[in-house]
Amino acid sequence: MPPRTERTATEPPAAESAAAESAAAGLRTETPEAIRQRLEEATPPPPSITAWGVGLSAIGWMLFALLYTFLVAQDQPNTPFASLFIGQLIYALLHAMLGVPVWWGTVRMMDDAHWVWPLLAHTVIVPVYALIGLELYLAAMDAMVGPAVVDQIRTSYQWVLLSGGTLYAVQFAMYHLVRSFQRLRWRERQATEYAALARERELAALKAQVHPHFLFNTLNSISSTVYADPGDAREMIADLAQLLRHSLDSINRDTVPLRDELGMAASYLSLEARRFSDRLGVNVRVDVPDNALRAPVPPMVVQPLVENAVKHGIGPKKDGGTIQLRVHQHRDRLRVSVEDDGIGPGNALPLPNDDPADRPQGNGQPLSSGAKSSGGVGLVNTDTRLRRVLGEQSRLHTEAVTPHGFRVWFDVPVPEYDQSSARPETGQP
Repeated sequence: MPPRTERTATEPPAAESAAAESAAAGLRTETPEAIRQRLEEATPPPPSITAWGVGLSAIGWMLFALLYTFLVAQDQPNTPFASLFIGQLIYALLHAMLGVPVWWGTVRMMDDAHWVWPLLAHTVIVPVYALIGLELYLAAMDAMVGPAVVDQIRTSYQWVLLSGGTLYAVQFAMYHLVRSFQRLRWRERQATEYAALARERELAALKAQVHPHFLFNTLNSISSTVYADPGDAREMIADLAQLLRHSLDSINRDTVPLRDELGMAASYLSLEARRFSDRLGVNVRVDVPDNALRAPVPPMVVQPLVENAVKHGIGPKKDGGTIQLRVHQHRDRLRVSVEDDGIGPGNALPLPNDDPADRPQGNGQPLSSGAKSSGGVGLVNTDTRLRRVLGEQSRLHTEAVTPHGFRVWFDVPVPEYDQSSARPETGQP
């Protein structure tokens, strides 16, 4: 029996092949397990010498040579500034060249070592670095300008040696700082990949919610209807296509318009109504303006609610029943509710504390993670996704309906531009 609809959500435009190709392009070629294993085994790539790094180092050494030239010029005002600058450039060049093998051993080769080992290595290397650097500088100056300048430098030998050690400490502190920043950025990228993997697994679970039994039953219903009522069969095929298309289109999206979710749920109920024949009645009511249905919600949060009502509420009831999917404004939010007059939840309805003012009949309860009744796991997963994407005020609520039946609902923030046109309502969902 086709659904009795007072006003259905507008069906989204057909995505056709372009949307399918776009969604398929977003899928990874690796399986989620392969991605997880790769990420767990991955280590940051070793530091390397790049043109960008060499350029920055060259600028740093040039600035050091220029600054040191100004300091030396204060003590030797009669020496030409250009001569002093050339001398400091040679000093910087020699120490920069000595720093390359030290960088290779302490930064690159010890990249995965505990910080204590590079520290010990630096402690041993720093006096050797300063001594070799100073002696090479003296030899270069002796060859270029003669022993007189060398003798003058030797009068401050210990201070020049100390400056070489200080230079070593500063440059390798910067190297390790840059490496720490690189590792931090790499870890951030890893965290992003982990988040993408988690989202991919979640969406795979969402697609699995339209489980094979439903598809097989629907295809069998279509097969048995093709000759008896071709028009009805075409409508069933269109509803099934919309259901599967929405599932595929949701793969690369964090949120979808509420209108799309209602369209998918209406298609699902339409298919189930035909399969159950006179045992299932469907009523879809949308009591808010059309533009309010642009409110974003997580993908595939309404379909599990109507599926739960069909499978656990109406399905086990001999005489069947009716499911009502309704959207209306409750205070300053949109309320989406699914109610059935089936067998009810029995004693499995979770009963944690809740704000009585928000209960339509005084006994609505926020769903607890301890709900493990039939269909409870799917409801708990839906509740988790609602709270994570829309906040605690959008958590899922459940309620036993008197004399029998079950109601589940959640609230969605009203888009700001819609609040003036949406009619407030405080009655029960």
